Amino acid sequence: MRRLGTLAAVAGIALLAACGGNDSGDDTTAVPGDSGSDGSTEPAVPIVGSRWVLEELQAAGATIAGPADPQAYFEIGENGDVTGSTGCNGFSGSAEVSDSSITFQPLISTRRGCSGDLGQIDNSMLAVLSGEVTVEVSGDALTITNAEGESLTMQASDAPSTDL
Repeated sequence: MRRLGTLAAVAGIALLAACGGNDSGDDTTAVPGDSGSDGSTEPAVPIVGSRWVLEELQAAGATIAGPADPQAYFEIGENGDVTGSTGCNGFSGSAEVSDSSITFQPLISTRRGCSGDLGQIDNSMLAVLSGEVTVEVSGDALTITNAEGESLTMQASDAPSTDL
């Protein structure tokens, strides 16, 4: 019986030590569901490995909603490969992702002619996904902005990946 009491005491001390450890070097306390200082309670969806669907495009002084069908989207794989569609043309290429930016290498795309909003989305989406862009992830929303101030607001999707 004494042995069981000693084992329980050691287990309790180990549990307290594990719960009390904070190797981050700051005095903050982790709160379940807290993802950071932006006020969001949802953990941020990772940029790499997620399918990002266009919700809204802001370019040339206009705001255009993403097409419902077919969806405009892109994905960046673990190896940096980019695949996607503007809703009109498919595209692929490569990118390097950091905490606050993505650097897209020149993307190749099909050249189907598109008019109206779909044509604007096609041209502007490919223009934004070019070179170095700034990124901000909040929960399951991603905002990508290029040097000219044009931006894409994307939403993480649980739709299965499709290759071009």
